[in-house]
Amino acid sequence: MSASTPAPAITTGRTAFRLLRYRPGLFLGTILFRGIDDLAPFATGLIMKAFFDTLTGDAPSGLTAWTLVALYFVLEVGDRGVLFAAAIFGARWRFTVESLLRKNLLIAALAVSNPRALSDASGETTNRFRDDVEGVVEYLETYIHLWGNMVFAALAIAWMARIDVTVTAVTVVPAILIVTVVDVSRRYIQRFRAAQRAATEEATNFANEMFQSVLALQVATAEGSAVSRFRRLNDQRRKSTLVDNLFNQLLFSINFNISHLATGVILILVAEQMRSGTFSVGDFALFSIYVGEVARSGALIGRVMAQHRRAEVSLERMSRTIEAAGPAPLVAYGPVFLSGAFPPKPAPEPASSQRLRQLETRGLTCVHGDSDNGVYDVNLRLEAGSFTVITGRIGCGKTTLVRALLGVLPLNSGEIYWNGSPVEDPKVFLVPPRCAYTPQVPRLFSETLRDNILLGLPEEESVVANAVSLGVMEDDLKTLERGLETVVGPRGVKLSGGQIQRTAAARMFARDAELYVFDDLSSALDVETERTLWERLAKAPDQTCLVVSHRRAALQRADRIVLLKEGRVEAMGTLEELLDASEEMRGIWRGDSAETPHT
Repeated sequence: MSASTPAPAITTGRTAFRLLRYRPGLFLGTILFRGIDDLAPFATGLIMKAFFDTLTGDAPSGLTAWTLVALYFVLEVGDRGVLFAAAIFGARWRFTVESLLRKNLLIAALAVSNPRALSDASGETTNRFRDDVEGVVEYLETYIHLWGNMVFAALAIAWMARIDVTVTAVTVVPAILIVTVVDVSRRYIQRFRAAQRAATEEATNFANEMFQSVLALQVATAEGSAVSRFRRLNDQRRKSTLVDNLFNQLLFSINFNISHLATGVILILVAEQMRSGTFSVGDFALFSIYVGEVARSGALIGRVMAQHRRAEVSLERMSRTIEAAGPAPLVAYGPVFLSGAFPPKPAPEPASSQRLRQLETRGLTCVHGDSDNGVYDVNLRLEAGSFTVITGRIGCGKTTLVRALLGVLPLNSGEIYWNGSPVEDPKVFLVPPRCAYTPQVPRLFSETLRDNILLGLPEEESVVANAVSLGVMEDDLKTLERGLETVVGPRGVKLSGGQIQRTAAARMFARDAELYVFDDLSSALDVETERTLWERLAKAPDQTCLVVSHRRAALQRADRIVLLKEGRVEAMGTLEELLDASEEMRGIWRGDSAETPHT
């Protein structure tokens, strides 16, 4: 592919602006009603000034105290109605933006060049879907309140200046101080938030690893050590969260107390003026209401600045998850479905449209990170209806080769051809109905056995029955409490290792694919079950299989064996040819008979 210049990364501010424009109707409705609520204190101050001036006889004729009480009541009731409308618009806007971010994050995550990295750090990814998305939306919400507060502050300051310029100037000082304090604290805000997120990820990841390794922990009697390690990680998470929240509350406390100190200063300044009659009780009531609200507006500016830093941390983490240079893929516009019927699922492409005649790799090379481990310059050809086995000793690159072929790992070089046509993106192309895959460590969900086999396919009994038969699971169903309706538990914990692998195989067989890829499927199967599985699969017409295995049952059935050694193809041929010509193959064959666990 030709190199292209990457698009420049968009800033956090531009990202926020794009998200705010995603559903303009909901956003404008939200800021309209929130803005009216933020402006309500201005009217409250005028009513309170007139009320107290009326009581003291300083008010002009016209409005009575009861009229002002009625106006205050109408204002409060109307404000509650405005808040209710704001909640309706705001909730829909928030859920819409969160859904867009999470949908785009999921789409981009599925397209990363190395999906294995996401699997290995599933706890981190979960936190980014949850906490970081919420952090970005919390930042956006500060803008909803900003315009109303700024308009209120401008009106309030102008009105107070008409009464007393000196006192008004004192009123503005708290807002300036608050902004200054937050600006000085920005680097600490970013540092503490990043540390809190990292500690949360580490604890979540370890919890995920414990669930994946329940049997290993039990066999090693390491439950106590694992719990102790998890407790230490949670303690680190607790401390980092405490520091982050404490600093946040410290800033809030500073903002809150600055405004109250300003109120005290105003009391001192106006005491003499009130005594001389140049500053009425109503004026004091108005100032008392406006001072706190103006200071709150200044605090909101500080909050926007603080949340901006936190949002930068969240956007950077999400961008890193999807291997993007910036957050642009996260804010791409597209539909989200929060109400009504979901769109119909597109019908799966019929297998007949992509019948496999030949799958070929040329110079396929895939190396892990900065190491030399991987596979190099692999040329492989699979003919339709063939049974090809990839074998070799531990660490020779068998699993790497299969994952690179399927696009699970990124290629360093090489090409893949389907029926002579190049495959540009194998992880998108080599999926059902073209290809189905059973990994070395299958993933099951805490759903029923039936749902784990179908995974969204239409519930056709013939499909399920055929998949169960090919997976040699009919006898297992009799031992399960509810057969196919048995909930298998997290990661299939209620099943044995062999049952988990055969469930994953049945899931693959339900796809009716052109090519079946097995990564060491038989490692947890007994010899008789493995033999039955291969015999049943051989009776299915025109099935093409690529199998990673060191077991004799698979090697004996192979039309062709690919022998790997230190990441390179050592030899290819039938079992007889390789046993005759390759000492490496003879060593593997002897090891298998002694049940050496080669993988």
